[in-house]
Amino acid sequence: MTDWLRQSFHRLTSTFRRAEMDHELEAELAAHLELAIEENLRRGMSAEEARRQALIRFGGTEQAKQQHREARGLPVLDILLQDLRYAVRQLLKSPGFTAAAVLTLALGIAVNATMFSLVSAFLLRRPPGRDPEGVAVVSSVNPAPAFHADASLVSAPNYLAWRDANHVFADMAAADEYRTVSLTALGHPEALRSAAVSLNYFTVLGVSPQFGRTFEAGEDQPGRENVVILGWELWERRFGSDASLIGRTIRLNRTDYVVIGVMPASYRLLGFTPQVWTPLVLSAADQTAAARTDRSLHLFARLKPGITLEQARAEFVTLARRAQEDFPATEKGWGTAVRLLPDFLIYDFGIRSALAVMMTTVGFVLMIACANVAGLLLARAAGRRKELAIRIALGAGRLRIILQLLSEGLLLALLGGSTGLLLAYWSINFVRASMTFNEAISAVPLSLDWNVLLFALAVSLACAVLCGLAPALNASRTDINANLKDESRAASPSRSLSRLRRVMVTGEIALALFLLFGSGLLFRGIFLIEHQNLGFRADHLLTASVTLDNARYQDASQKTLFVRDLLARLPHLPSAQTVAVASDLPASGPGSVTLRIKGQPELPADQRISALDAVVSPDYFQAASIPLLRGRTFTETD
Repeated sequence: MTDWLRQSFHRLTSTFRRAEMDHELEAELAAHLELAIEENLRRGMSAEEARRQALIRFGGTEQAKQQHREARGLPVLDILLQDLRYAVRQLLKSPGFTAAAVLTLALGIAVNATMFSLVSAFLLRRPPGRDPEGVAVVSSVNPAPAFHADASLVSAPNYLAWRDANHVFADMAAADEYRTVSLTALGHPEALRSAAVSLNYFTVLGVSPQFGRTFEAGEDQPGRENVVILGWELWERRFGSDASLIGRTIRLNRTDYVVIGVMPASYRLLGFTPQVWTPLVLSAADQTAAARTDRSLHLFARLKPGITLEQARAEFVTLARRAQEDFPATEKGWGTAVRLLPDFLIYDFGIRSALAVMMTTVGFVLMIACANVAGLLLARAAGRRKELAIRIALGAGRLRIILQLLSEGLLLALLGGSTGLLLAYWSINFVRASMTFNEAISAVPLSLDWNVLLFALAVSLACAVLCGLAPALNASRTDINANLKDESRAASPSRSLSRLRRVMVTGEIALALFLLFGSGLLFRGIFLIEHQNLGFRADHLLTASVTLDNARYQDASQKTLFVRDLLARLPHLPSAQTVAVASDLPASGPGSVTLRIKGQPELPADQRISALDAVVSPDYFQAASIPLLRGRTFTETD
C-alpha cells in the first residue's frame, strides 16, 4: 500500500514537472545516441550510416519519449490537461460565446451560493459548545396554541421540580433570556440585552469563556457580590477589547457588577442574543404556586449517557401530568416538549421550510442557466461537425471526442463558478445588511465559508455535466462520410440535433413558466400583505421603545409619573400630531390572556378564548388611527 501511494505521488508530481523531465530525458537520449554513433564509427561505418543505424537501434526518439511519459505519469491526467489546453484555445477564439456562457452560469451559481450561505449559517453550522447533540431543550406546550404554539417557556416552580425529579438528564439549567439592563460607562448609557442564567448554564451547554471564568457556587445568593459575564461584541465595542477589564467593576442598572469573564466571539445561539449574563436569582416567591403563571425560563439539559430523546420525552410527559394533578388551577392542559438543541433552534424559528423553498427556487434558476449554456454548446458543436468528423476519421474514438467536448463545458463551469463566487461575495454582504430587521437573525454569522465554497465547486461540476453531456453525446454521433463529402450538409443541423434542441427549449420554457407562476404568486402575496387592512394606519406612524431603569423606577407610581411627563412633553415636538404610549405594538404582544364572559360558566382549557393584550394611553386609538366600532375609547379617568 505504501509503495502504491509513493508511486502514485511520483506519477502525479511528474505530470506537473513535464518540461523539466522532458529536458532531462532529451539530454539522456542524446547522450545514449552519441555513444551508439561513436561505437558505430569505431566499427568502420561512415558518419551518416553510423547515425542511421543508431536511430534504427533506438527505434525512434519520439516513440521513446512517449513511452517514457506514459510510464512516469498519469495518462488520464495528461489527457485531461491536454483537453483543457485545447479548450482554452477554442474558447479564446470565440470571446463573445465564452463571455455569454460564463456570465449565464455565474449568475445561476451566484444566487445558489448566496442562498446556500443561509443554509450553511442556519442549518449546517453546529451550535457552539461540547456535543450540542447531547443537549435538550424543554418547553411548555400551551393548551390553547393560538399564539406561539409549542414554544411556551417554563415557570420557575416547574424548573425546580423537574430538575430534581427527572432521571434522564445529568444536569439542567435555566435561562431568562429576555431581560434588559442599562449600562452606564464611558460617558453615555446604553440599554443592553441581558440573560439571567443558572450557575450551571455554561457547564450544561459545554462552553467556556474566552477570558476569565463562569459563575461559581453561591453567586446567585442575596448579599453576595454582583458578577457579570460580557459578550464578545460588547467587550470589543464598549471596552476596546481591554483584557484587564476582568476583575474590574461596571455599572448596570445603577448597581456595581464585577466582570468575571468574556464569552468568545463564536458563542452565538440562534434566536438568543444577550450581551451580558448575570446569575439567575430565584427567591422564595418564585417557588410558590402563584409563580406558576409566570412562564419566563428556557430550560437546557444534558442527557445522561445511554439515554435517548424518546426516553426523555416519555419521562417529561409523566412529570407534566403530575404537575396537572397537583396544580390543576395553573397547570391544567399544559404539556411539555423536549427537543435536541440543534433541532430546537431550527424548528422554533421556522427556518428549515423557508430555506427549502428558496433553495428549490434558485435551483430552477440554475437549471435554466444550464439549459441556456447547453443550447449554446449545442449550436457550437453543430458548427464543428466537419472538424469532429476529421478527428474521428484520423482514429479518435467516440469516448475521446466526448471527453474533449466535456472539457470545454468543465472549463466554462469553473470560470462561471469563480465569477459566481465573486458575485456571491457581494450579494452575501447585501443580504447580511438586509437582515437587520431582526436582532436574532442578524446575529447569525453569514459568510462565504468552506461549506459554501465546496457547494459552489460541486454545483460547478454538476453544471459542467448538465451543460456539456448532451451536446457532447450528440456531436460524437456525427456521420463521418456525409460531413466530409458534403460541406453544406455538414453545416446544416441533423434530425437528432433538431430533436435535442426542441427538447431543451421545451424544458427551459417549462422551468421558466414554473418560476413565473411561483414569482407571480409570491408578488401577489406581497401585494396583498402590503394592501391588506391592518386595522390601523401604518403610514406617518413613528414608534420608539423605552426601557426604564428598575433601580430608579422601582414601583408603579414612579413609572406612571415618567409616562405622564413624557406624554406632556412629546406633543410639543414640531412633527408630532398625536402622542400615545403602549406596552406593545399592534398585534405584537409577548403573549395572550384568556377571556371569560361574566355570568357564563368557565370553558374547558382547550376551548378558552385567548387574545393578545396591551396596556395603552387614552390617545392610543387616535394616534394609530384605529377605528372604534362601538362604545367609546379610554379617558383620563379610566
